Amino acid sequence: MAPETPEEVASALVEAGRQSRKVVVFSTGHGIPPIGDTSDRVLLDMSAFDKVEIDPLARTARIGGATQWMELISAANEHGLTAPFGSAATVGVTGYMMGGGVGFMSRHLGLGSSAIRSAELVTPDGRIRRIDAGSDPDLFWALRGGGGGFGVITELEIELTPVPRMAGGVLGWGIEDAERVLGAWSEWTRRIDDDVTSAVRFMHPPEGPALTVVVVTAPRAAEELAAILKPLTDLKPMLNTVRDTDPEAFLREYTDPEIDPAEPPHAFEHVLLDRLPPEAVQLTAEFAQPVTGCGAMMVEIRHMGGALGRPAPGGGASDRIDGEYLFFVVGFPDVAETMNHAVDVLSDFGRGRTYFNFMPRRTGRETAYGQEAIARLADLYEAVDPEGLIDHPHPISRTASVADETATTQVLAILHG
Repeated sequence: MAPETPEEVASALVEAGRQSRKVVVFSTGHGIPPIGDTSDRVLLDMSAFDKVEIDPLARTARIGGATQWMELISAANEHGLTAPFGSAATVGVTGYMMGGGVGFMSRHLGLGSSAIRSAELVTPDGRIRRIDAGSDPDLFWALRGGGGGFGVITELEIELTPVPRMAGGVLGWGIEDAERVLGAWSEWTRRIDDDVTSAVRFMHPPEGPALTVVVVTAPRAAEELAAILKPLTDLKPMLNTVRDTDPEAFLREYTDPEIDPAEPPHAFEHVLLDRLPPEAVQLTAEFAQPVTGCGAMMVEIRHMGGALGRPAPGGGASDRIDGEYLFFVVGFPDVAETMNHAVDVLSDFGRGRTYFNFMPRRTGRETAYGQEAIARLADLYEAVDPEGLIDHPHPISRTASVADETATTQVLAILHG
């Protein structure tokens, strides 16, 4: 089904409930897992909900539930405004924000979910509701980073942020410099200001040599950022594209690669780290090497902290990231075991915490949320969707173990980008 209005969404949910059929919601198609047999389910294609309306005076955007990041960032950029965008242009804004939202300027802008000001939500009982801090503070809390699944979001109102200037780009070396660069970057991240966001990526493109890359942004002029980057540029990168830019131009140039539907689904895993000492640097560099490494297409460490590490004002279910770094690997399924081993090894430098939007399998949420938040989310799920109409890839329960939840049903699709 492809509804075009909130009323059509409401009718679809009511009819699905009448037939005792679960509902699978999808919008952009980014990162969609295999859907499998859908004969007993209702697929709700939300792609018609893609409007973008900018109010430059109020510094807000009203967007449809299927709006992609590039659509929003492009429209906001015309007014010198931006939102806490992710690293992929085609990711849906709504799903990204439901799970928190970490991207290219997150140490400056904070979690995506913290920018939500209100939502139009069609609940499983067919009601069309406007949710904000005044109308329903509990559900508003859950929608700001609780992982979604409380119904179908047809519209969001998002706070925008002025970005009068921005610089960013990449520094690049060969993969043989992995340990040297990562070690210097690790030291550098302990001293930089909160508005500088960066990540180290060890990339193995299908053609060409493997690379060590630092991606960096800041709401500063290029010459200011260049001075901040001197400990890294002193390492003589063979590539340096850091220059003055803006959010739209940066996202167009450095967006994550599009997923090729002809390729097997990618496997990925991650863990949050509290520290990155020399031992962790050495291990990461070893896992990133071609042939002898973990076999990943990309090994990445993102710098968290800054605005990500501080509780957001009036914060939601996710109001901060509980870790200083995020270790992430992605590759084809045949190397999933070795990639998971790499994550297990690096987890010794953290507390096993995870970030919801990067959770790859149908698991519970125990590692992404504290027990108090889990209990509160479970109460809300039981109140809003007592029959379990919405089929969500990360179910929540106070009593079921992760193993129990993994075994309940196969992942179909609720996309959160």
